[in-house]
Amino acid sequence: MSHTPFILASYLISAFVLLWAALAPVLSKRKLVRQLKVRHTRAQRSDVSQQHMDKT
Repeated sequence: MSHTPFILASYLISAFVLLWAALAPVLSKRKLVRQLKVRHTRAQRSDVSQQHMDKT
């Protein structure tokens, strides 16, 4: 019996794990930046509406 399928499977699994280890932080950073932009936009809108309420 040839060991080729086991070797190929281990290479594929290793490649997947290394790829995930490289991409996971990038994807997390993108998600965090997107959440911070939304939070910042909401805070700005809240400040503008609060200022508008203070003027009236």
